[in-house]
Amino acid sequence: MHSRYEVERHLALVLQRRLGRRGLLRGSAALLGGGALASLLAACGGGTTEQGGAPTPTSAATAAAGPSPAAGGVTPTAAAQPSPAAGGKKGGVLRVAIIGEPPALDPQFTTATITANITWHMFESLFARDATFSPKPMLAESYEFQDDNKVLVITLRPDVKFHDGRPLTADDVIASLTRYSKLSGRGKNFFTRVANLDKVDETTVRFEFKEPTGIAPVFLAQVDAMIIPKDLAEAYPDKELGEYIGTGPFKFKERLPDRHISLVRNDDYIPLEGAADGYGGARVPYFDEIRFIPVPEQAVRGDGLVTDEFDFAEQLSLDNYDAFTAEPDLSLQVTLPYYFYGAHFNKSQESIMSNPKLRHALLAAVDVEPVAKAGFSRSEFYRLYSSMSAPETPWQTEGGAEYYNQKNPEKAKQLLQEAGYDGRPIRWLSTKEYSYNYNMALVLKQQLEAIGAVIDLQVMDWATLVKTRSQRDAWDIFITGHESYQHPVLQPYMNASWPGFWANERRDQLVQQLMGETDEAKIKEYVTELDKVWWEDAAMIKICEGATLRGYRKRLQGYASRPDWFFWNCWFEE
Repeated sequence: MHSRYEVERHLALVLQRRLGRRGLLRGSAALLGGGALASLLAACGGGTTEQGGAPTPTSAATAAAGPSPAAGGVTPTAAAQPSPAAGGKKGGVLRVAIIGEPPALDPQFTTATITANITWHMFESLFARDATFSPKPMLAESYEFQDDNKVLVITLRPDVKFHDGRPLTADDVIASLTRYSKLSGRGKNFFTRVANLDKVDETTVRFEFKEPTGIAPVFLAQVDAMIIPKDLAEAYPDKELGEYIGTGPFKFKERLPDRHISLVRNDDYIPLEGAADGYGGARVPYFDEIRFIPVPEQAVRGDGLVTDEFDFAEQLSLDNYDAFTAEPDLSLQVTLPYYFYGAHFNKSQESIMSNPKLRHALLAAVDVEPVAKAGFSRSEFYRLYSSMSAPETPWQTEGGAEYYNQKNPEKAKQLLQEAGYDGRPIRWLSTKEYSYNYNMALVLKQQLEAIGAVIDLQVMDWATLVKTRSQRDAWDIFITGHESYQHPVLQPYMNASWPGFWANERRDQLVQQLMGETDEAKIKEYVTELDKVWWEDAAMIKICEGATLRGYRKRLQGYASRPDWFFWNCWFEE
């Protein structure tokens, strides 16, 4: 059916690769547990990106016939222009191929990226991040800090209505953020500083903090700080939402499992005045409907995009970048800064990985270059550095860098012995829905089994993985990614309730200090120590920052090249 594309893709791959990721993975699958793969991985060590010498970050919608990332034919994320708020055409159904079923449609209930990216079309927060990732008012009309940042007064926009026609009020904000304080890890962290949240009048709320909290708008600009009607927030105070009523430019229509999630245009939506600005500013809904279609197989997403079954597809194969650029009707987006990726340990007492010496043994064994290559194909698509923050942010540090990329199997074997490891299988959760996840797990499995660890790799769909990782006694390791461009205190693993269950008293102290600090020098000092504590406690095995590849039909206009996708301010140009 797709023979022309399949032939072109095959030829492109043959020509572009010398010893690519697919060859490496075939070797991994065939040679796991043997010594031959170690030689193969060593042979794949070329193309290293040294720390401090990373390539220019890229993020753009490049023309299909445009240059590859290596040629510098894309523009940095921070420089990407916001999409226009006006001038589009209403109508049409946008078909978006996503990586699989989201575990929920409630971003307070789960931290899954796919949930956030779908639901912020429905739900909005008091603030939104602009083109520089700084918080700017969204549902808030204005705000004012008082009493040396110990009080924050927020006035709501008077023209906002929920999807059911009810006006937004202060009571809705208080109920929503109360739910946020109970369900969201970020919300729990933020509310440790909140002494009181009360209503001044129908359109004004007032935070009183226990200590200065100038970082408050950063928290309130996240998707999980969404505002929903009071009665809905109170009906689901500590469980997943069963109804979806927000204030956003699109509203919920239906969810048919394994078929699609459908949102329709909110014709009563009143955008902010002015232009779009990053994730904030004016949001104009043009499409009649957006259908988010779960497509777990990466090749199917790519083929469907080429054959016009989808208008947009995420998480495309980086191996196929050259083949996709040969398609005249496609545009591509390669994004850095994006997420950093690594393997989280289950540090709860129910897991074998609660033993810190065992965690350090595995950490010492890892050679990150072949793992990054397995996950992200070419050196243009990943960067190696130890910090949890990207170099484009003010938060990148060298704290704990000595623990990163140790490549020391002898040290690892010694630590394994000191940890008293007895060969018990280490349960590793993985998924093929995110190709990096399974591919990186294969190479890490080989490296860790080479030092004597026994890895039980359990492959499942992403929704099942997310559900399983919440059970403290059901797993030991899983891989995921986190925003490298986000303020460090907003990382979900900063809360001990997030899967990984990292509890650390010094970590908590540093997070609290960062939430109140305004001096840039002190912030850098605290972030450096936070990175160090993260590594010293072996909270996870960080591998790399990896790019993601997205593609869309050229008739899709207005798409803003940002790290996280959205489809307000977009339309079809036929």
